[in-house]
Amino acid sequence: MDKSYIERFTVNFSELVARDPDKHGAYERGSELRQIVRTLNQERKNSVAIVGEAGVGKTALVEELAKRIKFHPEDVPTNLRNKQILGLELSALMEYQDGATFASNLYNLIDEIKANKDLILFIDEMHELIGTGADGKSSMDAANILKPAIGRGEIQVIGATTLEEYHEYIESDKAIRRRFSRVHLSELTTQQTLDVLKKIKPDFERRIGIEIADGEDLLEAVVSFADRFITTEYFPDKAVTLLDSALSEAKLNKRSFLKFDDIAEIIHEQYFVPMSVLTESDNARLYKLFNRMQADVIGQDAALLKITNSIRVRAAGLGDMSKPISFLLAGTPGVGKTETAKSLARHYFGGEDQIIRFDMSEFKFAKVSMELFIERAAEAVKYHPYSVFLLDEIEKADPMVWDLLLQILDDGRLTDRYGQLINFKDLIVVMTTNIGHSLILDRSERSEAYKQNETNVKTFRQDFESALRGAGMRQELISRIGSVIIYNPLENDDVLRIIDLKMDKLAQQAAKQHYQIVYKPDAVTKLIPTFAEHYEELGEQRQGSYPLTDYLLERGYKRSLGVRPLDDVILENVEALVAEGILKERRTGQSDGHTFVFRTWGNPPDAKHPRGRWETVVTQFELTEEAVDV
Repeated sequence: MDKSYIERFTVNFSELVARDPDKHGAYERGSELRQIVRTLNQERKNSVAIVGEAGVGKTALVEELAKRIKFHPEDVPTNLRNKQILGLELSALMEYQDGATFASNLYNLIDEIKANKDLILFIDEMHELIGTGADGKSSMDAANILKPAIGRGEIQVIGATTLEEYHEYIESDKAIRRRFSRVHLSELTTQQTLDVLKKIKPDFERRIGIEIADGEDLLEAVVSFADRFITTEYFPDKAVTLLDSALSEAKLNKRSFLKFDDIAEIIHEQYFVPMSVLTESDNARLYKLFNRMQADVIGQDAALLKITNSIRVRAAGLGDMSKPISFLLAGTPGVGKTETAKSLARHYFGGEDQIIRFDMSEFKFAKVSMELFIERAAEAVKYHPYSVFLLDEIEKADPMVWDLLLQILDDGRLTDRYGQLINFKDLIVVMTTNIGHSLILDRSERSEAYKQNETNVKTFRQDFESALRGAGMRQELISRIGSVIIYNPLENDDVLRIIDLKMDKLAQQAAKQHYQIVYKPDAVTKLIPTFAEHYEELGEQRQGSYPLTDYLLERGYKRSLGVRPLDDVILENVEALVAEGILKERRTGQSDGHTFVFRTWGNPPDAKHPRGRWETVVTQFELTEEAVDV
C-alpha cells in the first residue's frame, strides 16, 4: 500500500517522545508552555510562532507539550488531549514522484491534516516558509499555500525560528505574521540552567554510564564554564552539550566518574581557552601577576601596577564586563611596551601563544585595510577569545580601521564577513604608539619635583592628548581606551638589568651544549684577579680591562631608541664569538676550551672621547676541576 503524505513527509513527534520520554522535553518553561496551550485552545488565531535564539530550547518545548498531552493529559484542556504533533521539514517536500511538485505535495499534505482535527503541524525554521517552493513562474511559496488553511482554522501549526530571522522574514509578510501568536523564549538564567542539569543528571548517568558525584560542584562548573567561555551559544543548550561532551571525555579516559579536568579539557579543545586559565584560580593568577610581569618588564613598575590593577578590578566584577580591557602604551621605542603584552599573555593567559599581534602599518590603505582587518581580527579572535590583542604602532593604521577599533572597544564584538558576531569582550587589547615621544623624552630630563608637580602633570596630559589628536586619532577613540599609560625612558641601572636577563638566557642556551659564558665582574675577577682594578697583565704591558656589561650599555642603549639596538650589539660582540668557537669544534673536532670569558679592553668613554676606544675580547679555555666555580 502506498504511504500517505503524512507518512512520507512528517515525523510523529508524539510517538518519538512516547518511546523515550526521559530523553525529550523541557524544564523551567512553565509560563511559555502555558502560553502555547492557551493559544492552541483558542477558536481563532490558534497557531503559534516560538521565537528565540538557537539553543534556548524551542524544539524541546514542543517535545514537552507532546509529553504533557501523552502522560499528563490533565494538564491540558480537553480538546487537546488527543492531539498528535507532526514534525515537517520543508526540504522533504522537494521529493518529486510521478510528476509531483513541491506545491502539490504540500497541498496534499494539508488536505490529509485537515481531515484529522487531532493533528498539529510543527515546522522548525519556520522562516523558510517564505520563498520555499516558489519558482520563476509563480509566487506560490509554502507560506502562501499555508495561509488560507491556517487563517480559516482548518489546520494548526507550531513554528519555531530565531528572533533575527523572525524579524527579517516573518514580519516582512504581514499576512503570515497575523496568523501566528508569538511566544518569546528567552535564554535561561544560570540558576535555571543549573536546575535543568540537576533534573537531567540521572538520565545522563544511566545512558552514558558515568557518575556525576554530588558535593563536588561539577554541575556548577559546567554552568560557570559555559557562561564564561561559550559566548556565541545560549543556555540551556550550551551547558547540556558541555556536560554531554565532558561525560564522553570521562568515558574515553576509561573512568566511571566525571572529573573537573574532563570539563576543562572540552573547553580547552573546543573553545581554545588556555588550560592555565581553567585550572589556576583567578585569585592565584592575579595575586602573582604583578611580580611575574615585573621580572619580565624592567623599569616600568608604575605602568605595570596600573595595568594589573585594571585587570583585578575587572576580575572582581566591578568593571564593564561587556567590553574588553584596553590600554594604550605610549613611549619611545625599546622601553618594554611590546614586552608588556608578551608578559601579560604569558602570565595571565598561560603562554606567549595567547597573543594576537598585528603590525598596524599593514592596515594603512583605507577600505582595503578595513576589510583585511575585519577578516584577520575576526578569524584570530574566534579561535583565541582569551588572548592579548596587540596592535603595534596604532598610529600607522588608516582612520577607517580606528573606527572598527572604536566599535570593538565600545561593543565588545565585531561582525565578520559571514555575518557572525565575534566576541572580543574577553580580550586584553594592548595598543602601542610612539606618538608624543618627544614630550616624554623632555619630561624625563626634568627633576623629580617637576614631574610630580600637579600642574605640570596636568599640562603634560593635555599636551600628550593634543599630540594624539594631532596624529589624527579621534577624541571618541581616545575616550574609549581604558587607560593611556606612559612608559618612561629607561635608566642605566634598568638597562644593566635587561642586559643581565639577555646574557643569562644566552648562558643557559650555551650550557645546554656544555659551554660556559663568564661575563659578570665578580666571576671574571675570580679568573683574572687584576680585573677588579680594571687592568690585565699582557707580558710587560698593562691593558685596561672593563666589564662587558658597561660596553653593551654604552653601545646598545640610546634614550631615543631604548634597548632596541641591544640585541644587535650582543649578537655582534658575544653570540657571534661563542658561535665561532662552537662551530670550530664541530668542524675540526678540536676545542680551545668550553669556557668563554668576556670583558672589554681599551678605554671607556670620557669627556674627550664620548664613544671611547674599547672593544670586546673573549678568552676561550678549559677550566680544570680544581678551578674556582664561576
